[in-house]
Amino acid sequence: MKKLIIVFLAVIFLVLLLPFAIICIIGRGGEEQNSETEQNGTVSVYISDEERAIDMDISSYLKSVVAAEMPADFEKEALKAQAVAARTYLYSHIAEARKGNIAENHNGAAVCTDSAHCQAYIPERKCRENWGDSADEKWNKISSAVDETAGQIMTYNGEIISAVFHSTSSGITEAAVDVWGNDIPYLQSVSSEGDTQSPKYYSELTVSESEFKNTVDSKISGTDWSKGIAENIVRSNAGGIVSLDVGGVNIKGTQLRNIFSLRSSNIDITQENGNVKMSVKGFGHGVGMSQYGANYMAEQGDDYRKILQTYYTGVEIETR
Repeated sequence: MKKLIIVFLAVIFLVLLLPFAIICIIGRGGEEQNSETEQNGTVSVYISDEERAIDMDISSYLKSVVAAEMPADFEKEALKAQAVAARTYLYSHIAEARKGNIAENHNGAAVCTDSAHCQAYIPERKCRENWGDSADEKWNKISSAVDETAGQIMTYNGEIISAVFHSTSSGITEAAVDVWGNDIPYLQSVSSEGDTQSPKYYSELTVSESEFKNTVDSKISGTDWSKGIAENIVRSNAGGIVSLDVGGVNIKGTQLRNIFSLRSSNIDITQENGNVKMSVKGFGHGVGMSQYGANYMAEQGDDYRKILQTYYTGVEIETR
């Protein structure tokens, strides 16, 4: 009789309790992995211009980011690439926030809406005001780009990547090591066709030599202008200035860009008739995905996966 009871209880466990236990274990793992899905998840966002943090639906947040970061009239596959990049950027910040690594100016939120610090953001209401009669068409296009890539992010060796992007490259993207000093395997220099067609590809600034010197002197010290305006220029594979001597002081190309508010650090410097001319190729830091390059690829028939795996070397696209 005792053996029959033991056998009966064992059968009950196998038939009823074991599947339930397995479901619970899998469910907990799935919840940990998918707790921030677009369908059900929220993210804490610091609205910079309103100086307040709110919990926001992830899908709505991403749609407002894509709308702010990329023109709605870009090709659908380019918008989908932007959606995955934006989501990857967001998820990496959510992961850091869970570890307690939150930027001070986020005021406790995972991300902020200050484009100088995080991703650009324009709420749907404002987008619709800007778009006027084409609001429905454009918002639906951006919404479907986000929805059709729901949960998709980029990883490298199983880790979420830093999915940086920029407007327009010089025709070749910059390697992270040449811009920020860190050699990141998935942020290498790659060819970016079509960027020369971007309206933001070329720009220039001409100032007098005296204005050039005064502006530099207001930002850095120790200059000796007898040593020349711009000497010993070291360039990256993409053509961006890594470093140069300005008035005898060695600075980074990114510093020169910031001093004169130039569009990129791919700068040709010439002197003529008492003036200094700075001719600039590209717009942005040049690392990661070029948005205009992505749109060009989409126009050629490439899908968003190929676009992303072109600009982010060796990454996988996963759904979480």
